[in-house]
Amino acid sequence: MTGLTSLPFSPPPPLQDNQAWQAINTELNANVKLRMVPSGDYANAVATTMAGGDLPDLFYFNAFGPTTADLPQFLKTAYADLTPFLAGEAIKDYPNLAAFPTASWIPTVFDGALFGVPVVRPPWNYVWYVNQTWLESIGATAPRNADEFKRILIAMTRPQSNQWGIGAGAPAYGLVNGRGDCPLLAMFGAPNNWLVDSGGKFTKDFESGEFRAALGYVRELYAAGVFYPDPVPLNSVILKTAFIGGKIGVVSTGWASYAVEFWDAALKMSPPIKIRTLGPFSHDGGKPIWHQFSGLIGMTAVKKASTDRVKELLRILNFLAAPFGSQESLLLEYGVKNIDFTFDARNNPVKTDQGRADTNVMWQYLAWRSPVLYYPADPEFAKVAYADTQSMLPGLLADPSLGLYSSTDRSKGGALIQSFSDGLGPIVTGGRPLSDFDQVLKDWQRAGGDQMRQEYQQAYSESMK
Repeated sequence: MTGLTSLPFSPPPPLQDNQAWQAINTELNANVKLRMVPSGDYANAVATTMAGGDLPDLFYFNAFGPTTADLPQFLKTAYADLTPFLAGEAIKDYPNLAAFPTASWIPTVFDGALFGVPVVRPPWNYVWYVNQTWLESIGATAPRNADEFKRILIAMTRPQSNQWGIGAGAPAYGLVNGRGDCPLLAMFGAPNNWLVDSGGKFTKDFESGEFRAALGYVRELYAAGVFYPDPVPLNSVILKTAFIGGKIGVVSTGWASYAVEFWDAALKMSPPIKIRTLGPFSHDGGKPIWHQFSGLIGMTAVKKASTDRVKELLRILNFLAAPFGSQESLLLEYGVKNIDFTFDARNNPVKTDQGRADTNVMWQYLAWRSPVLYYPADPEFAKVAYADTQSMLPGLLADPSLGLYSSTDRSKGGALIQSFSDGLGPIVTGGRPLSDFDQVLKDWQRAGGDQMRQEYQQAYSESMK
């Protein structure tokens, strides 16, 4: 069996030198060969592979990266309609896949047919992280509205000590993450990526009055001097490092950073500090919303083949989705006992140096269990993080474009978002008046935004028939 996946880490040892990979193949009773492409090159590799004739049995597609203007047609031509295998009672043959949340399956549907297995993520992604120790030192508690948030950021800003209230990179300074999922916009009640009215008309978050209000607010924050001054991308390693190093009080980044990158790193500081999240709050103190994440970061398509072959490939994906605490999950995540990992005094698995290399095989970009709250070094983490998740659930606002397809969005939406963000930069920093936003918005609409809207509206109309 062959597979194509993304590789965000250092490449693992090849199969012949990798005992963890060999053990997994033995458990699967299959010879699984994976082509793992560095993340920065993956979009090009996907396009090249799609254009060629040697297609992998399992093909991972990133949910947000560009692929082709007509992904649905490619899938229909070369990859299996999984509806007969996974819909309704049929999915009981694959209990690990059956445990995936319903919402995570929605973006894998094209023209009413299921064409992939989701690589599942929680229903939230970007959150506010706060240096809780610092927050308490200034006598503050979690903000309840935009004014309180601004006062906290100003109180945390001490340029003479290289300390700043908030970290968010130029040019958009936290206003645009690409596809909704943006705490600053949620604070002002902006749509989650798109809004659809009762007549089926789509409105982009940029086009809402709430976005304009958020833009004005961020402009005020910039004028107040609370932003970390290094203009780097929002989700950069530099900003995360500055945050954990005590140079930034609040930062917005992915939920996956919580346990290891922030909580663990904070415990190891001398003296230790506390990192927490800020629960949802609205700009005026009213009922807050929270932008619901798509529930997946990508999907794996299964190559067209005989019924028995498709079932065999789904059996492999079901194995890769083994639940937390199972022997299969332990093998996939930690490798072979006494080679790739050992158990510590509390019976927690700890990777060896070899294990950290062996387990870089990207099984998790084909299928993986639903994420869990688990951090063995500090049992308090799961309790705190669970409470954080409960605070976000009541206000979740879905993106109505999920499950719909826009060829324009898929092929050049990212580039249009970048141009839009670039246009926001001088407005946020005061170099251009707020009124210039009208032109930035028109440029996005003319360059492809209006075309995206038409495509989503058409797809939505067809889905309602």
